[in-house]
Amino acid sequence: MKKFAIIIALLMLGGCYQDTVDSFSSFHFQMIVKINTFYLNRAVPSQSLDFSNLNKYKEYHENKERIKKSQLLQFNYWIDSLVLENNQPYDPNKDLLQLDYIIYTLVFARPIAGNENSENPADFEPDPTIPEYELGRFSNVNIRDYYRKAHQIKDIPKEISDQISEHILRSPYFYIRTTYGNVAGSLDKYHFPFIKTNFDLNIRFTVDLKE
Repeated sequence: MKKFAIIIALLMLGGCYQDTVDSFSSFHFQMIVKINTFYLNRAVPSQSLDFSNLNKYKEYHENKERIKKSQLLQFNYWIDSLVLENNQPYDPNKDLLQLDYIIYTLVFARPIAGNENSENPADFEPDPTIPEYELGRFSNVNIRDYYRKAHQIKDIPKEISDQISEHILRSPYFYIRTTYGNVAGSLDKYHFPFIKTNFDLNIRFTVDLKE
């Protein structure tokens, strides 16, 4: 009986040892990808493409050869500054401004001339070999909810996140395409003299320390 107990203890110890080894064979890090941009004389309805290259982030660049997994966790968007068609700054306390819809889509890119470390969007183009992924679709959007606060946080469904994560490993450059609908109650184009917006994508990476 004592020998049997010793064998069980050794097996348990071996399992704990393996778990410990596995836990030290990789590590995780999260990275907030920030896209900050501004537009002059932007009209709605319209679309915009905002570019990001993960190679510009030191932590990603130093570990990219050993990254074995990525996971897109969240997507976040807000407006920092907005000037209305009458050239007055938007005031969330008195200005009622609503869009019929806003749609956010992740579009993967590819280098045009092989310069994968460039931060210039002109050096890239949309990659037609990779599907586009809708990150969020919002109807009857009250701009007040997006103004200067990280209110509209979108959790990415696991199925979509897994597909995006696989592509990020091979293609760490992409656009966020934003599609803006009409100003509510109007069929005419509405012109904003100035808009400053921000995007955040929260991505978690797993790095293989055995490589």
